[in-house]
Amino acid sequence: MKLKRRECAVGDCAEDAAFSPSQADRAGVSADDGKERLDAMAKVAGFDFYLVSAFPRGDRTAFTENRLISNLPQSLVGFYEAADLFYCSRLVTAMKRTIVPIFCEEGSFAGSDANQENRKLNVLFQMHGLKNTFAFTLHDADLKQYIFAFSGGCPMPTREQAMALLYRSVELLDKVSRSGSVEDGPLETLTQREIECLRRCLIP
Repeated sequence: MKLKRRECAVGDCAEDAAFSPSQADRAGVSADDGKERLDAMAKVAGFDFYLVSAFPRGDRTAFTENRLISNLPQSLVGFYEAADLFYCSRLVTAMKRTIVPIFCEEGSFAGSDANQENRKLNVLFQMHGLKNTFAFTLHDADLKQYIFAFSGGCPMPTREQAMALLYRSVELLDKVSRSGSVEDGPLETLTQREIECLRRCLIP
């Protein structure tokens, strides 16, 4: 039963967020195209890995519930999901405190506690080449919040590289999310008070 709820949550998140198959298709950005763009963006700044995820919420904390697109090794993803540390990782915790892009050296995906599980996780991430991570948060026009993270063994990107990654990520997110938010009807909803005023004017 618990597994079914988790699968439903993953499905709901996937279709509700940018980079879902339906939104990406409407934007003319296939999953492979999105990966190619992110891969190119990462490599320009010297990173090998990328991750785009929804920002974890209290009712959706698991890694697979939030991960939208990435090239992280599947064996690492499975281990990380079982550890259940994404929502309380150093990376997410730091991004809750600032809107400025952050750079984490070692242990960015592990929790903040100095325990054996975190040490094991740090070693595993470093073995796969994910030593340092440059990350920032973005939100789309519907105010849905996302994490863009680029990882590898390289040092902190220069200001120019950081600005390029940030701007290109904004462009990609905007292109995908805008395609899914175009609907027939008003862009804004009326307040309860405005509806009451209209009723009084229309009803004799």
